[in-house]
Amino acid sequence: MFQIWKREVTQLKSHQKTTHDQMEAVEIYRKQFDTHLSNYKTLNQIEEQTKVSKVYIALAGILFVSISVLFNVLHVFTTNVIATVVPAIRFMDAAQKGDTDAMKTFGFYFVVLSALDLLEDLFYDYILFYNPYFWAQKLLFVSWMFFPQYLGAKTLYNLVAPHYAQLVAPAKPKKDQ
Repeated sequence: MFQIWKREVTQLKSHQKTTHDQMEAVEIYRKQFDTHLSNYKTLNQIEEQTKVSKVYIALAGILFVSISVLFNVLHVFTTNVIATVVPAIRFMDAAQKGDTDAMKTFGFYFVVLSALDLLEDLFYDYILFYNPYFWAQKLLFVSWMFFPQYLGAKTLYNLVAPHYAQLVAPAKPKKDQ
């Protein structure tokens, strides 16, 4: 009987040590995330005003967007706000800095977003019937287009612009022979 109790106490201590080690690892990641989020002055201001850690604010935002898009609760609103507001802010920053390359990229982003919205409006029922995760996919696609790490809009622009320029170039008049 004493052997069983001793073994259980040993297992409990081992479990407590493992849990403590895991919590230390979580704390290390939380500090790294907090350091990364410190680069965003808006989150710092929100943290100062609300006295809530910016890590928890960011995690709440990520959780809200995930639930909204994956479970179709406010999915249209959430996706369209993210797809419009974030790139618009980045476009305005580029315009204030006079960065014509970024302005061209984000201008093309809005052209692609408008085309996607048009297709979405025309074929809404069919899209959702055959693709119930359309909103999550749209969010991933537009995020790929405007995140600085990927700048997919710039990639698409570089693929499409040369062909578009040939398409709309004025025709050269034929010479009379």
